[in-house]
This record gives sequence, structure tokens and C-alpha cells, in this order.
Amino acid sequence: MKDLSSSVTNAKVRLHRSKCPRTRRRERILWKDEEERDTKNFQNVVKGPQDLKPSLLTSCIPGPVKILLAFGRDDQQLEVLGNVARRLGWSVTIARTIEKAVESFQNRCHDLVIIDRRGQRSAEGDAFCKAIRNINCNQNCVIVAVVRKSFLMSSDKDEIVTLDLLGTGFNRVLMECSHEGILINELMGIYGSEVQPRAQLAAAQSLHLAVDRCRDMVHITNDHHIVQFVNRASEKLLGYKPEEIVGKNLLEIITSENSILMDQQLQRGREWEGNMNCKRKSNDTITINCRIIPFCASGRKPTHYVYVHDTTYLLENLGVAPSSTGVQQHPRGSLHSLRRGSFDIRSIGSDTQRRSSLAKLHNLPLEAPITKVITLLTNAITETSASHPEVAMQIDKAIETLKTTELYVPHMREDARAYNDPVATDLVEALLASPNYGRDSRRSSNDSSGKLAPIKMLNTQGGRVPSKNYRAPQEIMELLNDRLNWDFDIFKLELLSGRRPLVYLGMSLMCLYHAPTVLGCDEKTIQNWLTIVEMNYNPNNSYHNSTHAADVLQATARFMQSERLKAILNPSDQVAALIAAAAHDIDHPGRSSQFLCNSDNKLAILYNDLTVLESHHAALTFKLTLADDSVNVFKNLERESYKVMRQNVIDMILATEMTKHFEHLAKFVNMGSSRIGDGLSEPYSDSIDMAVLMLPENITLVKRMIIKCADVSNPTRPLKCCIEWARRIAEEYFNQTDEEKKNKMPVVMPMFDRMTCSIPKSQIGFVDFIINDMIDAWDSFIDMPEMIEYMRHNYEKWKEYHDQGISTLHDVERLQKLPELHIAKPP
Repeated sequence: MKDLSSSVTNAKVRLHRSKCPRTRRRERILWKDEEERDTKNFQNVVKGPQDLKPSLLTSCIPGPVKILLAFGRDDQQLEVLGNVARRLGWSVTIARTIEKAVESFQNRCHDLVIIDRRGQRSAEGDAFCKAIRNINCNQNCVIVAVVRKSFLMSSDKDEIVTLDLLGTGFNRVLMECSHEGILINELMGIYGSEVQPRAQLAAAQSLHLAVDRCRDMVHITNDHHIVQFVNRASEKLLGYKPEEIVGKNLLEIITSENSILMDQQLQRGREWEGNMNCKRKSNDTITINCRIIPFCASGRKPTHYVYVHDTTYLLENLGVAPSSTGVQQHPRGSLHSLRRGSFDIRSIGSDTQRRSSLAKLHNLPLEAPITKVITLLTNAITETSASHPEVAMQIDKAIETLKTTELYVPHMREDARAYNDPVATDLVEALLASPNYGRDSRRSSNDSSGKLAPIKMLNTQGGRVPSKNYRAPQEIMELLNDRLNWDFDIFKLELLSGRRPLVYLGMSLMCLYHAPTVLGCDEKTIQNWLTIVEMNYNPNNSYHNSTHAADVLQATARFMQSERLKAILNPSDQVAALIAAAAHDIDHPGRSSQFLCNSDNKLAILYNDLTVLESHHAALTFKLTLADDSVNVFKNLERESYKVMRQNVIDMILATEMTKHFEHLAKFVNMGSSRIGDGLSEPYSDSIDMAVLMLPENITLVKRMIIKCADVSNPTRPLKCCIEWARRIAEEYFNQTDEEKKNKMPVVMPMFDRMTCSIPKSQIGFVDFIINDMIDAWDSFIDMPEMIEYMRHNYEKWKEYHDQGISTLHDVERLQKLPELHIAKPP
């Protein structure tokens, strides 16, 4: 299709140049409309990746169309045909004798041959045709006979005169004509209806040969699973001859434990992959990993299913000779012989046989923990395959899962998708998904909306530095007496401090945890550091501002008051956690990492679209800190102590990236399962194995959980604070969605449209899918029941608000006018 349209366009252009300007202008308009219509029609046909492109293997015919004109003598017809073919950009060869025609055809394998068969030259024309047909270099060549008009007007009305021509070897008949316009249309018609389809047919034949000779077993069925084609590997593996299986229902031979889900996926046009139980002709059963690809030959629904079974390993273990499949076998134990989790329970029971295929892997000098696990499971399959085939099959599925690249990459479960809440498929997936790279609507990184605020440096001559005695006003001091309470009113501090809560709360908590002593610096340096950090938070962000940083800092300090964390963390760890919490969102632009990637922001380019914001927060923290001795809180640390402190701060800031949420949570829960005693006690009970907990990697994991839980603790705060945080984050997301729509960018979170979004439902979904399990585990670990109490109370309140019809931002703001929910806001 692509080649035909290209040839037609080129021909149009060449003819177009010879016409008057007015005619050319009119034709350009007509051609544009026609091209847009053809493109639209073609796009309607190709519906997805499961559709085979018609241009596969025929994306272009090498060079121009090659045409051979076999005429016994020169005349006007030959001259006109030659001129027309050249105007179309085709390569023309002229032969006046049979010997010359045969020689030319052997050398060039022409796509189209036109033979003069008019009047007395009919016998000579037939000889030309037969001679060319006897050459095997291009069986897909199209041969056309030029005849007189009278040839098609036979006196015998019952005679079909073209039958003799078809029997001779001609494909088409072309009446003699000296009008170039008519001939151009005739030749393009022959190209579109004969030459191009034959090239595609040749490509299809090569694909058929490839499928028939491949080592993997392939079945092709219709949409009712009736077999239409099987390849050679199927006969070798299952024992059925093609005629015994074609026309039968494949599901009588090959079955799946998840057949209902499989059918649902295939009928929707989605690929399906899983283990299939295949019944061989000898009545034994083998389990093979299979991928089924739906294919749409016509219409919108799949018309065929392509079963591709990963059978290379089985063919080796069943003793199939290398020549039987028509391909060369790879040596045992090579990478090519290690299939992905498929196995024949009956045929690979030998421990020696299985170990020989993994010998190279076992002899490697390096080994990762996951390699050890897979080796142990592989040995378990060997020991259980004969006596417990079902257990061996389950172990094999476990190995298949462990071989994935990212064990903790989150995916929404099917039952979760059925949850009647757009958050399940919108907010949660947007928070957990890594950046995609579809940039259909990207904007330049120079766009003003993609820029970050300029970095602000500390002005030691005045400005925002507190008074020299470092003491806050009396009202703030009284409020800070409750700095370790979980119901601490951060919004009141925001109001009293003139939107500078981080400096006042930070100084109080840093001194509480003896940061000046741990860091070996004076309080003034710490105060300067907090000041410059707060200066580089964007006050125009409704959510990601210094108040949020102060809130996370307060939660972190409160967590570290628990007895378990006091036993785990040393003073240096505690100060590192406070520093990370204070700076974890510094210079946040009020837009997500995905937004920055979609807009080609300079930060996305700098960090290769990976962990963009968190990497920026960590890097800027140290850039500002090390830029001036007056704010460098690390300047007096020894080199090794500084490296450890820096590593801890960076690790905790990067842990706030939501794409790693399930990985950190899963590892934390697994860590808590290591307990002393008979193993019957609950996770995180007093019998937890402290020796395991004190391992360096587990201490790192605990510190990550501290800042993660603090970062998303809004739903666990008192109700009025919870509502205010929900209002702020919604406003920030609304602004992002507004900008994405305005600039025609991909909308990262479509549900956060200020006209349609339900804020209560967004909070309910966020708790259900992100917060609930994490806070339950964290409470069990550090014993903070007030978090659970507030979370459950707030959850029920959000449900009540939703039932009352409270939905939009305006509804929430009206709700906050109630005295018990009122939040005083700074000017």
C-alpha cells in the first residue's frame, strides 16, 4: 500500500509539472484532499500492533519498477509505451528478439513485461511469452499482451478470447492505444492490481516458510480456535500430522488453567501469555509457555489467533534431531537452549540432564542472590517433577516470575481495576508509573511553563534571616511546645511565621536531636541552612511548599521518638533524616516528573527522564549547602562521616519517588517477617529478630520508610488538616491539568479536571491503594495507634462527604467554613 501510493504520487508530480499554473494549483488541492482521505481510510484499517502491516517485507521494490517491452519492430505503439513508462519513472528495457528478451529478463528479472501480439505478430508474441515463462528467475512477473481492438470483438459471441492468452502465460490484455493519458492510467492500474499484490504474495510466502521452519511450535486458528495451520515443530513435538489436527478445535489438545480469562483477553484483541497443557498423541502431557496473538484480517474483531509455543528446550530434551526441524541446533547449555520456564515434566526428570544444561551458569565466578534462589528452585523441580508434577509446575511459574527484570514494578490487578473509582486507573497509576516516552505533543524545554524558579542564595546583609538571638516570637514558642504531638497544627505555624514555618520548626527539632553537636557546627549555620532551603521552596505552590516540608519534618521527628527507632538509629542517622525531610521537595515546580518529561524540561533532559524531581531535590540540597561556608552544615565533618551522611540524605530523598513505593513496602514487610521463636507471633511484634533488623541494608530500609510515611501522612492527621492538605494537592493537580490542556500536552492525570473531579473519591482511592497497608505496617513497627485512628475516621468522613454530594474544590472550601474545620490562612 505504501509503495503504490508512493509510485502514484511520483507519477502525479511528473505529469503535474507539464501543465499550466492554474491547473497545477487546482490539482494540488484535489490531491491533498485525496491523500488525506486515503490516509484516514488506511488508519481505520490498521487497528493495533496485532495487525500485520500490508507492506511487511515489501516496504519498497528496490529501485523503480522494471518494465520489458518485447516488440519485434519499432512502431508508434512501442514509442508511446516507452515514453509513458519513463514519465512514470520506471526503468525501461526494449527487446526485439526472443534471445534478447530472454537475456534481458534473466539479467534484470523485470516486474512487468509487455509483449506485442497484434495481428500477424500473435505467434511471435506467444513465443516471447513462453520463453519468458520458462525462466525461473521471477515467477511473479506480470506479462501483458498488446492486442488490436478487433481481438476482443470476436464474431463468435460464445468464445472467450482471453482464455487462450491465459493458457499461453499472459496475465492481462492491453488494447493498442496512442493516447498517453489513457496508457498512464492503464499502466498504473496494472501496477496496483497485479505487480504490487504479487510482491506482497511473495513476501507472504517467505513468512509462511519462516513460520513452517522455525523451532518454536506455531498454530494458527480462526476466532473459534479451529486450526487453520500448523508448522513442522508441532508434528515433531506433539506427534500429530497436519491433516490430523487442521480443522479441529485446538482447545481439545491444548488447554489452560485460565481459559476463561484467556478468551476474554483474546476477544478484546489483547495478547495473552501463560502455561498451556499440551496433550501429545502418545497421551502424555507436557506444559509449555505459550503466547497467543490475536490478528484482525478484516473488520474490528480478531479473526485469527496465532499460538506461539516456546518449545526450543523441549525439542532438545525430547531428542529431536537437528535436521528434523530444518534448522541448526545450538549446543546444550548455551543461552539458546535456556528457555523461559517451560518444561516437560516427564522428560526432564534426570538430575544430571538438567544440571548439564545449567553448567555454564553454575561455573560463573559471580553470583547474585536471585541466581541462588532460581538455582534452588530449579533443583526443586528436578526432585519433585516425577512424584509431584503439580508442585513442579507451580515452582516453574515462580521461576518465571523471578526472571522478570523488575520484581517490584507495580501493576494494577484486574480486580482492582474493577473498583468503581477513577483513582484506581488514573491517580494511582499516574503516581506509580515510570515516565512514558510518547512525545506526540511535546513542547520545547524553553517553554516558560517548564522552567523552574531561579535558585535563591542567602543574603547575609538582611532579608529573611531571623533575629540574632535565634528565638521565635512568644506565640510561636508556645506552639512549638507541642512540636512532637501528632495533632500539631502546622497551618497555625504557617500563619504565625508569615509562611516561614520551616526555619522555626526546623531549628526547634534540630536542637532537640542535638544536630549542632552531631554535625560539629554552631546553631547559626544550621539556621542559615534552614533559611536558604526554605527560600528555595516555591511559595506559589499550593501544596509542594515549605509548609509541606515542615510537616514532613515534624512527622519524621515524631516517628523517631518511638522506642524501636531509638534502638535502631544512631544520632547521625537521626540528623540525616531531619535534613532529608526538610529538603526533600526543595525547588519543586508544582508539576510532576511526568509533566517535566512530556514538556522536555531541562531537568528531564539532565536526568534522562529517570527520577527527575527527586534527583533534582537531592542534587540542589548539596549544591546550596556546599556553596557557602555560612550554610555548610557538613563543613566540620570528617571525610568518611560526610560521605555516610551524604549517602543517607540522598537515599532518603530518592525514596520519596512513588514509582518505588511497592518495592520499599514489600521489602519492609519481608524484613518484619524475621522473628524470634516458633514463627507464630505477629509481624513486628516484640519478638522481632533485632539481629536481622540491625543489618545495614535493613536500617537503610527503615530510614526510607520513615520519610515515605512522613511524606504521605496527610490522611492520618486530624480531620481539618487532612481536608486542607487534600484541597491543596487537588489545586496543584488541577493547575497541572489546566496547563496540559492549554498547551495540548498529554494529560498525566485526566481525572484531576477541576470541573469533574471528586475530591472525596480521590482521597478514598488514595487511602485504599497507597496509604492503608503502609500505615498499618508502620504502626505495627513503631506503635503509633493515633495514625490508624485518624486515618479511619477521616476515611469514613470522606465517604460521608461523597454521599452528601460534596465533590468539587468549591464544595470543599465551603465545607471548611465550618468552625471545627476552619483553617486560618496567611495573607
